[in-house]
Amino acid sequence: LVALVLGPLVDRVGARRMMGLGILLIGLHAFTLAATQEFWSNTLFVKAMVSIWIMMIPISMVFALSLAMSICSPGESATQFAIYMSVSNMGSASGSAIFGAVSGFTSWPQGYAVMGLMGFLLLFAILMFRSHGHPEKMLQGSPVKHGD
Repeated sequence: LVALVLGPLVDRVGARRMMGLGILLIGLHAFTLAATQEFWSNTLFVKAMVSIWIMMIPISMVFALSLAMSICSPGESATQFAIYMSVSNMGSASGSAIFGAVSGFTSWPQGYAVMGLMGFLLLFAILMFRSHGHPEKMLQGSPVKHGD
């Protein structure tokens, strides 16, 4: 429900800004988990933190797909959308595998700190991203033609 409500907000504020905000919140959540190990024995705290985490997953996907669709060309948008969906699912599986490998060498708080750091590195990458619109619009006025 929250992800559906955020759709129009993404249109108003912009996909890149909302993606940055989502990644910032995920990173802060991971760092909060890393810093609050003494509260992990509190069932209510753990349920709240897990609920927030589970809610952020589809929200972050709405932001990521909005950003991905902003660089899709209309002619190939269905194919590009399918590729983005596949890549995002591969990223989730890869992230789980990496976290599983890292957790063998770190404590739980350190693992969450690593996750938060990775979130902030992703945030930096999103902030560096510059979309110039659809390829067809970029080629307008250019001497290069589609068939060349």
